[in-house]
Amino acid sequence: MAGPTTAWLRLLLRFALDGLAGQRGRSGLTMLGMAIGTASVVSVVSIGLLGRAYVVSLIEGVGSNLVFAYGTGDGVNPEEVAFDDLDVFRARVPGVRAMAPVLSSTETMSIGSEPEVVNVLGATPEYAPVRNLVTVSGRFPTQAEERSAEKVCVVSRELARRLWGDRPPGSDEWLRVFGLRFHVVGVYREGVESAAAVQKSEAAGLTVIVPFSTFRNLSPVRTVDVVYFQAQSPQAVSGVVDAVREVLKSRHHALSSFKVESLQGYLVLAQRVSDAVTLGLIAIAAVSLLVGGIGIMNIMLVTVTERTRDIGIRLALGAGRRDILLQFLLEAGILSLAGGIAGVVIGAILPWYAGVLYGVDVPVSALSVVVAFGVSLAVGLFFGLVPARKAANMNIVDALGYE
Repeated sequence: MAGPTTAWLRLLLRFALDGLAGQRGRSGLTMLGMAIGTASVVSVVSIGLLGRAYVVSLIEGVGSNLVFAYGTGDGVNPEEVAFDDLDVFRARVPGVRAMAPVLSSTETMSIGSEPEVVNVLGATPEYAPVRNLVTVSGRFPTQAEERSAEKVCVVSRELARRLWGDRPPGSDEWLRVFGLRFHVVGVYREGVESAAAVQKSEAAGLTVIVPFSTFRNLSPVRTVDVVYFQAQSPQAVSGVVDAVREVLKSRHHALSSFKVESLQGYLVLAQRVSDAVTLGLIAIAAVSLLVGGIGIMNIMLVTVTERTRDIGIRLALGAGRRDILLQFLLEAGILSLAGGIAGVVIGAILPWYAGVLYGVDVPVSALSVVVAFGVSLAVGLFFGLVPARKAANMNIVDALGYE
């Protein structure tokens, strides 16, 4: 016949369900295998997405729009960024929201009873937002204090804890920097605690930050360690990089002595690595689906053997071989379908529960759910085809005489 009618399909479905109901334990274990495979794929993709989101958040926390230029000390005539370059950057580098030059030095301070080497940075007020520094207590130096080269400073949270323990510094706290008393006006921390894992941070560790103008007046340093540029948008980053390079090329003899970089390359690399790792994990998790599919094939082969006489009777009563094929394919499809649904539910619940338990947002990809469910169904049907064909191609006489 050209094709089964709706009534005949219902009849085939009833036969398939009756066949599975007659072996509930076996069918349940087979569906469990498919459920585990499907849940593994969904969970693995969720873990991969979480890892990707974490790495991207680290980079974006440091500054996805961040461009930095510094002298490397390499080349035949190594050069550094000069103070005069800063005015040229401001005039000739478009697409910049903020610029923050940084000077650096070290001081030996007495912390407790031991001398400690402390980083001292000279930075403008723009440094805090550009480098995503967060105020823990107090404030950062203001533009007015920058213009008048006031002797004020902020300290890192690590240094504050070493100096004053868990209590915030009082309004009369001071530190000796460059041999002079500096009023401590605030404590800061990095916006991303593990920023140093992405881009080495000069603001990490035991650090004091003073106004740029104050540092310049009190220190013999005559070159800038690094200049940070915050582009107006991610799309403007490449233009800022090119403009900064052009300024350095026009004002210095050895452009090879300078590095002008952004974090976008790190961002793209992190995303690619995360995608590659996720695909590898999916491939490993897909083995569970493969095992589940083989389980369906084995169970269906056993089922066909056990029901050989019933198949012979149906063929003798006029059932077509196509009908037998469809019935056993339906049984395999029901096993994989039920297992896939259960696996999707488990795969979605596990990340949600982990998120509730650990207080993190674990994303569940809708695409992974669709793909895992579709693959589980396809695997079940593919491995169910062999036993279904075996059943459909049985010899009627041999099947009727089977004991």
